[in-house]
Amino acid sequence: MVSSAPHATPVAEPARASADTPPRARPWATALVLVAVTAVGAAVRLDALGQSLFGDELSTYWIVTTRDLGDTLAFISDRIEITPPLYFVAAWVAAQIDPSPELVRTPSLLAGVAAIPLVYVLGRRTTGRSAGLVAAALTALAPFMIFYSTEARAYQLMAVLVVLSTLALLTAVERGGTRWWGAYAACASLAAYAHYTSAFALAIQLAWVVSAHPAARRPALLATAAAVVAYLPWVPSLLDDLDMPDSRIMSDLSPVTPHTVRLAVEHWSVGYPYVQPGSELRDLPGIPGLALQALGLLVAIAAVAAAAARRGVRAWAGGADRRLLLVIVMAIGIPLAELLCTPLGTNMLTARNLAVAWPWFALLLATLLLAAGPRLGVVAAGLVIAGFAIGAVKMTQDRFQRPDFAAAAAIIGRAAGPQDGVIDGAVAFITPGPLTGLDATLERPHRVIRAGASQRRDGNFRVGDPILPADEVVRRAAARGGKVFVVFPQGPLAGVWDGLFAELPGGFRRESSRTLPGFIPLGVQVYAPESAR
Repeated sequence: MVSSAPHATPVAEPARASADTPPRARPWATALVLVAVTAVGAAVRLDALGQSLFGDELSTYWIVTTRDLGDTLAFISDRIEITPPLYFVAAWVAAQIDPSPELVRTPSLLAGVAAIPLVYVLGRRTTGRSAGLVAAALTALAPFMIFYSTEARAYQLMAVLVVLSTLALLTAVERGGTRWWGAYAACASLAAYAHYTSAFALAIQLAWVVSAHPAARRPALLATAAAVVAYLPWVPSLLDDLDMPDSRIMSDLSPVTPHTVRLAVEHWSVGYPYVQPGSELRDLPGIPGLALQALGLLVAIAAVAAAAARRGVRAWAGGADRRLLLVIVMAIGIPLAELLCTPLGTNMLTARNLAVAWPWFALLLATLLLAAGPRLGVVAAGLVIAGFAIGAVKMTQDRFQRPDFAAAAAIIGRAAGPQDGVIDGAVAFITPGPLTGLDATLERPHRVIRAGASQRRDGNFRVGDPILPADEVVRRAAARGGKVFVVFPQGPLAGVWDGLFAELPGGFRRESSRTLPGFIPLGVQVYAPESAR
């Protein structure tokens, strides 16, 4: 049985570090603001929920909608997926209600909305009520958090479980009791079952409690040992995943360089998760949003520097307590730990792998802003929140949404007949599972030929799968003499199809062309035989 830790000695939170709510502020006012912030965050996330599946979401969707729960677990454990099973189990349960993309994304949505008040609670327990409220607003409006709140992958669920493990840990340290240590162990184990990158956060917070609270070392270590024991059934799969080629492939595609590290941190902290033309920081949050964020940060830094110079750094910072240290080491230590894993052969420092650190980044940023003082702190926080709000509004625009395969499928569904062929040229979106974005959105069977990707539809794509040459793709699509519909990412490939069709015997003419907006636009072109005129 885990023993109880003695109560931690309360330490007054320094006003300079948190600029906490003045005594005259009433709890109901804070509660109303938090409800409003959460409602705004939920509305923005619901707006993005119905977008087309993209990237690794397609693997999740295929796994949880094509097999029972036992087969789902066996597949995740034995095959090419390199993610633990918790999200897949939650998505499978949701898909039993309706196998739609929205339901498969529901675990992330619920976690993403819950993250907003939970970040406030975490702030109240560490850096102060006001910093928690500002951090909750940042969480509600951050483009990064909005995106992963509507992605059918484990990042948002993992981040929330880590926050819950921290709250349970703080309560266990302060109050003691087997119940709270058990809650910490359960949340820590569940976070590890959600995603492997939770290990960085869990290790750092354990190191903090062991060093900052010596009296709690024994129960903390025992609770952590219990979490490890609960995780043992997954260890063989973990070892298999470490040996999978996917990690090496992803590292090769995104090697660790000063440039890639900078991009990852920028897009994690203030930007959009994907680094694509049209989704760069100058586009989202955009120059006005970046300017507001930079101005707010400069106001805070100038005020803090002036206060430190006036009173001396040691005297100014002397009141900071151990809970603020936890926020600092989590916000900075997680990215640093992921970077240090690079020599092991895997690039962990990508924007999405930093998801677990976002709540701590938000709290550290909020604390710095409010450290400017009761007046300047409010100004600085308001400027930065406004900058994030611009990014959140832009997230609702078509050009920042996922590629619109649903609209492409609707065009094909309305016009394509049994004699027509479809070329799926979305080569840029290949994932481990056999589905493409177009496969997941077509409502009835069509004769689909893939360009630049394997034709496999009964199992995972594999390195070395044969890929048809472009002229063979065109020949098969046009074999029945009907129209040919082509779906492809706009950009370098946009002009390829004209040349291919111009070389066909008998010739084809372009009947229509349409560009569907998204952070990667899709082109949909329809070709008809010249003889059809």
